Formats: sequence, C-alpha cells, structure tokens
Amino acid sequence: MDRQSVITDEATALAQIRDGMTVALGGFITAQHSMALIRGIAKRGIKGLRVVAGLSSALEVDLLIGCGCVQRLATAYVGAEATVPIGPFFKKAAEDQTIDLWECDEIILMAMLQATAAGIPFFPVRGGMGTDLPHLNKDLKEFRDPIHNDPLLAVPAMKIDVAVTHAYCADPYGNVQYAGNTFADGLIHRAAEKTITTVEKVVPTAYIRRDPFKTLYTADFIVRSPFGAHPYSCHGEYIEDDEHLKGYANAANLATKGDDSAWKVYRNQFIDTPEDHMDYLEQIGVKKLFSLNEF
Repeated sequence: MDRQSVITDEATALAQIRDGMTVALGGFITAQHSMALIRGIAKRGIKGLRVVAGLSSALEVDLLIGCGCVQRLATAYVGAEATVPIGPFFKKAAEDQTIDLWECDEIILMAMLQATAAGIPFFPVRGGMGTDLPHLNKDLKEFRDPIHNDPLLAVPAMKIDVAVTHAYCADPYGNVQYAGNTFADGLIHRAAEKTITTVEKVVPTAYIRRDPFKTLYTADFIVRSPFGAHPYSCHGEYIEDDEHLKGYANAANLATKGDDSAWKVYRNQFIDTPEDHMDYLEQIGVKKLFSLNEF
C-alpha cells in the first residue's frame, strides 16, 4: 500500500484542537515553540484547554492565558529568562487563581510524561520529596517503595489529546528531525494521542535517509511553517527576537495593571488580523526575520 502524505494546512491542523482538550506544547523557554499554531489557537478563541507546557515554558503559554484559552496548566516555569523573567498574564492568573495550576517541577513533569507514554498509572521519583509540592498538588502521592522501603513520590499519568511541536524539518510522511536540542518533544509525542508538528521545511525522504537516526518521531500532521517558532528561536535556523518579546511583555504588563490599550494593539496586529502564519510574517517584516539568521 502506498504511503500517504501527512502534510496539511494550518486550518486542518487547528481543527484537531477543540475546547476542553489537554494539549502538550513542545519547546523549552526561548526555543522552538509552535507559534504558528499557538497564535491560531488564540485567534480562534479555543477555550478551556488543559495545557502541559514542555518542561519549562515561555510566553507562548502566557499569550494563551492572556487570550482566555487556558483552564488548567502544568509546567515548571513561564517566562523568557532575562528578557521577561515571568509571564505577566501567567503571574496575574496564578495570583488571582483564575487558572488551575498543576504544581510541579521539571522532574515531576517529566515523570508524568514518562508514565503517560509508558501506559502505566504512575512513575516514581525522589524529586519533590521534602517540599510542599505534594501538599499543593493532591495528584502527587507519597509512598514507600516495596524493595528498600525508601520514601518516593508517585506521579500519575495524564491523558494528553494532542501534542503541538515545532522542528527543523520533516518529510511528506511525517518523519521529523531536529537540527539541535530536541528538549522533551520526543517524550511529549509518545505521551499524546496524536502529534501536530510545524516545520521550517519539508524535505525529500532521501534527505531523512541520509541520517535516519536523527528521526525523533513520526507526526500525524505536518504543517510547513518557515519562521514558525518566531519570536522564539529554532535551532539551526534563527535566534529569538528579543525586541518583539520585550514589546509583548510591555503590552501584557500594562494590561495586567488595567491599561490594555497596548495589548489590544499587539493582539490586533499579530493575532487577530493575520489570516494565517504567512500574513503574520508580513507583519514582522522580511528585514527583521532575516536579521535573526545572524548568529
């Protein structure tokens, strides 16, 4: 039987994500988030999402919170390091308790993904023991292991409907390769029911076969999205756009303090008005985009 191409467009990919789903997002802090689809989720007003955001997430989660898409969040961090130490919308939502936080650190989040990917009810870890995490997150259970009687933490599996990742390239049949760090994307893929991956380029299968061991996973949907991680970096292609991130952070900060004028301008220009990712790139501009190739 002939293999079928899994290349699709943004609209078809986004149709896989519906209100109330649990969505796992790939990438790590300032690198490789599928922003082409993140903005699509926000533009379509998808609500009640339970978001599992990598191991440590960036302002892609903050943006979804600011657009009212997130009901529950599992992540160890939301921010852009020195550029934006903590996401403004995330900070306010956490303080106001307008989203449900699944409290964890990176070890606990990794353990949850491991349990889910393996199809087992929980994964044992030592991380988190002796902290308030088991008291803040009632899903975490302290127990004694039956071999050595050591204290451990049982981290439960979590059903994940869709993984949304961004990578360097894929072939038409969904074989995905990264040009640098893969973060937890492979594990996120294994834990999810299906995976949507945006890629910088679609390449011939012969390219993938040159180094098949670089193939991390096979996605269910591939969306060609050059500069699809902007304003974040994509390893092997471009660095993050600090100027854009600072502009976002300023608008979001003001909005959390009661002045949403700059946020309305940002949202209109970069989320609501562009029909698709290519329209978004036109808003950013060719000179800015190609300046990010200069390492």
